[in-house]
Amino acid sequence: MQGSLHHGILLLSKSVELTEHSAHLLATQILSLQENQSEHPDLFHLRPAGKARIISVEKTRELIATLNRTSNQGGCKVAIIHEADRMRKEAANAFLKTLEEPPPDTYLLLLSSTPYSLLATIRSRCLLARLPEPASSPTDSNWNSWVKNYHAWISGLLNRENLRKDKVSPLFNAYGLMTSLLGLINHQSEICVKENKVNAERMDDKERDAYEVGVRRGVRSKYFNQLSDATRSFITLEEHNPHISKLGIKLSRVLHCLEKNVRLMEVNLKDEAAIEDFYLSSLRIWSAK
Repeated sequence: MQGSLHHGILLLSKSVELTEHSAHLLATQILSLQENQSEHPDLFHLRPAGKARIISVEKTRELIATLNRTSNQGGCKVAIIHEADRMRKEAANAFLKTLEEPPPDTYLLLLSSTPYSLLATIRSRCLLARLPEPASSPTDSNWNSWVKNYHAWISGLLNRENLRKDKVSPLFNAYGLMTSLLGLINHQSEICVKENKVNAERMDDKERDAYEVGVRRGVRSKYFNQLSDATRSFITLEEHNPHISKLGIKLSRVLHCLEKNVRLMEVNLKDEAAIEDFYLSSLRIWSAK
């Protein structure tokens, strides 16, 4: 593989687990590791740290200094930069020179779910590899049950006669849906972290915090993609065909609200606040005349 692979590769996916697994497989090939071998003297990692998930300039410079030393085993060196988009500008600028002029036989694998948060000069110097997205639809019975309750909630909001009789239950049901959705996200996040326990054990406490936040972010993205699909699928039900035009306008407004809150969560608005805003806005939109 030496000499036939670009020295800088940017692996893109919304799934932290998928990019990490793909980077490990590629490092395995470059360093001639056994399939189940996860460590090597010439395999290095640079990770975000802390709840804010920041890659500091200090850690970046430590990696650069390490890569400029002679290989420990006289062969290639591989550095995996996890969630590379979490580099602050100073760290990215420090890393750029190494990306432009890497030490001999050195391969830099950058992992990202939001590549346009990276400096354009870093993106332009990498070979981009967009990984196939994993299925976004959770298939467990808890999710299917949640979608059924969600559709029933929307149906109730469209029933003007019932709303006149009871204006309180839809609000309580909105908070119930919000709580159960957060529960699904938390539960699946815990499962994903436990499945990658071996990787987490090699991190320090701050790196582990950042990793867990990144995993949760990926899980949350899957559920919100599916929430969008579940909202769209509601108005395609046969009983809504006579009202499809009016419902389509409401659907557009609801999805716009969902997309707005997803963007806000990406810049660290708390999940609870974003989901609450979505449900309360949805309640007003669906129940309006």
